[in-house]
Amino acid sequence: MRSIRTTLIKLSLLALVGGSMLFGLNACGQYDDPQPPGPANKVTYPQPYPPE
Repeated sequence: MRSIRTTLIKLSLLALVGGSMLFGLNACGQYDDPQPPGPANKVTYPQPYPPE
């Protein structure tokens, strides 16, 4: 009886850790740099600091 309980605990812990790792790696594999929204001529950043 005790071995079934420990096996279930181990499996649930493994599923929890594995699921959290997969959730954390969700953004991996993005192949492009993030782009700001909108047309390129309306984007104000990046700009030099301090503004000239």
